[in-house]
This record gives sequence, structure tokens and C-alpha cells, in this order.
Amino acid sequence: AFLGYNPMATLIPHAALLKLPAANQALLLGKSFFPNTIGNPFMVGLHAVFYLSVVMCLVAAIASLLRGKRYIHGQEASGELTLSENQLTGQAVGGE
Repeated sequence: AFLGYNPMATLIPHAALLKLPAANQALLLGKSFFPNTIGNPFMVGLHAVFYLSVVMCLVAAIASLLRGKRYIHGQEASGELTLSENQLTGQAVGGE
């Protein structure tokens, strides 16, 4: 963890370390206690993040598929209104 750095010596007050037996001091300050302590929670969090990213990518892919045909920027409608079939034949929309 942290490229071999063990922060336990700075996290535990020196007075508290002196009260512990030598075997416990060696265990806490050794190179295996801290990595083993944070290893499992770190892996659980890492797996959760990767699973969440897969789900978000799948949701984005589905949303992209449901979006429809390709949109090309810069090609907008000319501003002319299109006439409906009723207006072209001269019939009123209201049935008159």
C-alpha cells in the first residue's frame, strides 16, 4: 500500500505504541498489517466502481440506440412551413 509506506507509525501516537507489547508493535509497524487492513475494502470499492461504470456505459449505449438516426450539425430546416395535405387540396381542417 502506498508503495511500501506504512502510515501506522504516524497515525498511532508514540505513547500508545510504547504501551503495547513488542510483538504487537512489530505487527502494527510491519509491512503487512496496513496493506492487509485496507486491501479487502479497497477491492470491494474498486469492483463496485467498475461494475457501476459498466452499467452506465450500457445505459448510454441503449440511450444512443434509441435516439434514432444520425444528427448532422449545421443542417437545419430552411424555415419554410410545410403544408398539410388538407391545405394543399383546399379543404378546411375543421371539416367546413
